Amino acid sequence: MWPRLSSQDLNLFEPFNQFNASSGRDIRVIYFDIGSVLIDLDWDSFFGRLHELNPDNPSLTSEKILRHLRDNQLMQKWCTGAIGPLGYAQGMLEAAGHSKDKAHRLALGIEPLSNGTFAPALVKEHSSLIVGPARPRVVRLIQKLRKHNFIVGALSNATPWHESDILRTASLHELFDVVLFSQDVGSEKPEENIYRAALNAAQEIYRKKMGPDSECLTATHIAFVDDTPANVKAARALGWHASLVCLLKSELLETSQQLNEQELSDLSSQSCNLVFGEEAACRVESLFSKLI
Repeated sequence: MWPRLSSQDLNLFEPFNQFNASSGRDIRVIYFDIGSVLIDLDWDSFFGRLHELNPDNPSLTSEKILRHLRDNQLMQKWCTGAIGPLGYAQGMLEAAGHSKDKAHRLALGIEPLSNGTFAPALVKEHSSLIVGPARPRVVRLIQKLRKHNFIVGALSNATPWHESDILRTASLHELFDVVLFSQDVGSEKPEENIYRAALNAAQEIYRKKMGPDSECLTATHIAFVDDTPANVKAARALGWHASLVCLLKSELLETSQQLNEQELSDLSSQSCNLVFGEEAACRVESLFSKLI
């Protein structure tokens, strides 16, 4: 589930520039993605335990589950509110090979899995595995940006389930001026509506901060960081200043020009080729070296 990169995507990994206020292009609002930017993600643990959802299917693999999830757009439906917790749990159980009717009964808790496990609790437990610890260096960066009078927000494709897990390691609503989750908005990145909602939310905060007669914010006042190229490109298409958090290990970044597109795509989607924790936080921090 880590984003696959192309050689052109690597050009999105560049620091923000501050502009003279008279140009009308100065950055006043900065939105952060949460997963792989503020916190580490652990998709390996998530997929590594999904076989537990169907103990009677020894041929079940993470590849089969992932294919089913993509074909049925389950994550997208879950993160935009098209389905709720029951629909998500049932979808995960169907991805694990249960029939639609049985998956529905399991998701409702009417019957347990063959080993006696309560399926709804197991689905929630698996979801929690994705959310890793917050990166202290990024937390300090966000605090520093706010001290420099930037409005700082979180813009994430996530659900209340994810929010509750994230709150175990980061006090989101104390750290950010505004927090927008895709399920609350009914749209997810890279769809245009969620970026529009983020601009409107920032405008409300800006008016409260600067007064009701303050100027209207435009796309050129917004900066955005994300680890998914499509999300960065969508923001740029709307006029935002957007940069990619590239998580490829340094040795791969240095030799990326020697890789063909398929090799780069495959390598960038495997956790063993990515940086996490403090090293990843330094990548995020480097994007702001010219701004503060």
